[in-house]
Amino acid sequence: MNIGIWLLGVMPAILLFYVPALMGMALLRERGEGFRIKAALWFALGFGGIVAVHLLMTSPPALQATQSVGLSALYSAAALACAAFTVYRLAD
Repeated sequence: MNIGIWLLGVMPAILLFYVPALMGMALLRERGEGFRIKAALWFALGFGGIVAVHLLMTSPPALQATQSVGLSALYSAAALACAAFTVYRLAD
């Protein structure tokens, strides 16, 4: 029960990271070196921008900032997994 409540609490953050993850995974699906560079930019600017805005808005101390970056990495991984499933499984 507690896991379900926790999952509902983190779902907005995962969905926020899902947009750049989906765009990056769709670009990785394309062939060519230029698309890989564009995908890397989507990942770096998308995920980095979201984390930077979050840290600027909350102004946490150093320990909490490290914790926020770690949680953001987990959210990004979950969003990438969802985006990979969407792009690679459902698009074929």
